[in-house]
Amino acid sequence: MKQTQTIPETFLGVGYTRDRAGIPLEAVRVPVPRPAADEVLIRVAASSLNPLEYKLADLNFMGRTPPVVLGLDLSGVVVAAGHHVQGVAVGDAVAAMADLNGDGGWVATGGSGGEGGYAVARQFLTVRKPPSLSFRDAAALPMCFLSAFAGLYEAVQGGDTVYIPGGGGGVGHLAVQMAARVLGPGWSSAAAARRNELHWPGSPARITFSTTSATTSRRKSRS
Repeated sequence: MKQTQTIPETFLGVGYTRDRAGIPLEAVRVPVPRPAADEVLIRVAASSLNPLEYKLADLNFMGRTPPVVLGLDLSGVVVAAGHHVQGVAVGDAVAAMADLNGDGGWVATGGSGGEGGYAVARQFLTVRKPPSLSFRDAAALPMCFLSAFAGLYEAVQGGDTVYIPGGGGGVGHLAVQMAARVLGPGWSSAAAARRNELHWPGSPARITFSTTSATTSRRKSRS
């Protein structure tokens, strides 16, 4: 394992401590994980909230043994890396999705000495953070971005017309931009309440269910 700084043995995280109905969440002290050969250890700077978190806490549908710290989407700085890791290195600012079989990055406030949270992520789920992107914004991307990518990768090809329902949502607005960048003109639809969120680059045809018919939008996109 490659590291350049002292790593604590434990940190004070936030998660669930019961096998079912784990809400409200609790502060719980857990060991700082050690990365495997293909993983990095990240000192967490920011972590976001996904529906997956409260479903895990309420149902524990993955059969984890509590306590389990949540916060699977995160950003931070790599403090240790397994020997097989390439592309990211100790000291890099990254965005990542933590391993579903490990702990996330939510950290309880008021920890002694201003300690932070730590989480491991696999190399292929970790990317260097662009300097123009804040840690907070980067932490909102991993799960939505990966979901959008998985929905498009190898499912479409150049020249296809892509219809993306919910194009104003967390996954949808990223899928719209991916499709536009890779495939050219794409399709997107969203409920009227989100119509103003659909003005993403490269989305030529926008459908709002309450005000626009698909036929009308198609004519406009061809004109």
